[in-house]
Amino acid sequence: MAKTPQNYIEEALREMEKEVKEILANHSLSLTEKDKLIYPYIKKRKVLQQAIEDLNYLDTREEVLDNTCKMGQFR
Repeated sequence: MAKTPQNYIEEALREMEKEVKEILANHSLSLTEKDKLIYPYIKKRKVLQQAIEDLNYLDTREEVLDNTCKMGQFR
């Protein structure tokens, strides 16, 4: 079975989660340093989750196939 774009994004999210856990497990960093390192991952995570939601919406919505020319309405 072929992977969907959502699968690739979910895989990327799992990889990012592993990296965040590694940062949190690093005891040589202060909390402020950890926050600075993790913040970009949080922003990327939000964007990727929104992308998954958008792709799911596009997959589930019903497409309206209207092949008529819209310019004819204005003539």
